Amino acid sequence: MLKQVQHDIKPHAIHFTHDTHSKKAAFTLAEVLITLGIIGVVAAMTIPTLIQKTTNLIVETKLKKIYSVMNQAILLSELDNGPKEKWPVDCDGNCKAYYEKYIFPYLKKNYIEKFNSYGGENWAIYLTDGSVLVGKQTFDFFYYPNEKNFDIETFYQPIEDDTDDNKYKRETIGSSSFAFRFRPQDNTEHNKFHYQRGFEPYKAAINELTEENLRNGYYGCNSTNDVKSYCTALIQLNNWKIPKNYPVKIKN
Repeated sequence: MLKQVQHDIKPHAIHFTHDTHSKKAAFTLAEVLITLGIIGVVAAMTIPTLIQKTTNLIVETKLKKIYSVMNQAILLSELDNGPKEKWPVDCDGNCKAYYEKYIFPYLKKNYIEKFNSYGGENWAIYLTDGSVLVGKQTFDFFYYPNEKNFDIETFYQPIEDDTDDNKYKRETIGSSSFAFRFRPQDNTEHNKFHYQRGFEPYKAAINELTEENLRNGYYGCNSTNDVKSYCTALIQLNNWKIPKNYPVKIKN
């Protein structure tokens, strides 16, 4: 009987060695500078746009707010003083009495200030949210979303070398101030969009309320006009949003 010889065969351990040394990635100074330059260019292009969008949003919110606040004030005043259609058409030389009776008691304000300028007696109402509403006589109003942009000295600016004393310019209108009108008593074609209505964006002398009409004419909201009174109405027509093709830069 043959003996079966068993041999313990131990497999040789085979060790594989790998190169564990890897190269670490690194940026050269030139690459870092180029990257920073690209970031700077992108930031320069995008940050001003973001800031302007934020500014527009703030102004849009405040325009909607003053529209609501003033019309609420008028409704409250009507409870005490009767229908707005029966209120005085103008101040008759005593605007203080008018505002103290019909307007001031129904607004949350810090203080009021009377001043005279080209165009007669005006009242600046400094509101608690940091904005200013200026009343000219009983019917024209100019709203400044930010008090810092209101300056009594430059509120009226007559056009130089103009023979018509009624012509003036307000370079801030449409950018840092916005025109409104309150003329519920005037049943004329000139004020047909204000008759029997409350505090509304300025729409006098418009035959039809269209974007084209609001962008043209003496008060048209365009880049060349000195008095862009229709800009407020243009924003309202756009659901209280500043249009993308708005002609001037909004300031706050």
